Amino acid sequence: MTNPFREYAQYYDLLYQDKDYPGEALFVARLLNRYVDKAVGDTTVLDLACGTGRHAQELARMGYCIEGSDLSADMVMIARERAKEAGFPIKFHNESFQRCDRIGGQYDAVIAMFSAVDYLTDHVDFVRTLENIRGLLCEGGVFIFDFWNGNAVLKDYSPVRVRRVADGERALIRITNTSLDLISQIATLSFDFLLLRAGSIVREFSEVHPIRYFFPQEMMDLLATSGFEVIHRCPFLEEDDFVTPSDWNLTYVARPRS
Repeated sequence: MTNPFREYAQYYDLLYQDKDYPGEALFVARLLNRYVDKAVGDTTVLDLACGTGRHAQELARMGYCIEGSDLSADMVMIARERAKEAGFPIKFHNESFQRCDRIGGQYDAVIAMFSAVDYLTDHVDFVRTLENIRGLLCEGGVFIFDFWNGNAVLKDYSPVRVRRVADGERALIRITNTSLDLISQIATLSFDFLLLRAGSIVREFSEVHPIRYFFPQEMMDLLATSGFEVIHRCPFLEEDDFVTPSDWNLTYVARPRS
């Protein structure tokens, strides 16, 4: 799998500086508490596509035995440095979804946040990823992840969006042009970045991110054909609510069938 996060990696935390990582980690913790029958300190978790390790660090702060992995070596380097500075002994791996079986080990839970599975645009890669995750889960373990709901994408996507974030004299502008392929269910996000210092542009770069969106029943069926049973589904961050067509991000908790 080609790494879609190249230069983007070094500006990732600036772009998402206001993201509620503690709140999102708490949401995952509530699901872990519900579906993993172990004390927090005895629960082992693997965060796939962990990015710069922000969710992993929050879960470590809660007492979970957490590891992380990401396709991007640059992201992993940032994650390791951040964890070291914070005093968390989190082990990070540099593996993709398709090669995460090389991590080895057995975990009570595997998580994939921020709709990371949507980057699995090829069916073979998606199936291989689920097989890998099955192998990483111990008996009774769960896979917790979120993804884009096709119903909401078709209804509410924005062809053009502009986001500007700043940190002192440094600012980043991201212009996103989105096109949908309704047959392949691929949203192609074309990012144009402008990095400014003291109001002047000092760097420009672009990246293209193909994103697969899924429909609720489609995801149920894909998991079932790979030997998983969905034991819970909800809108992202709302574990006690029912899924609706307008919920952009859906969270599923799946367990391998015995």
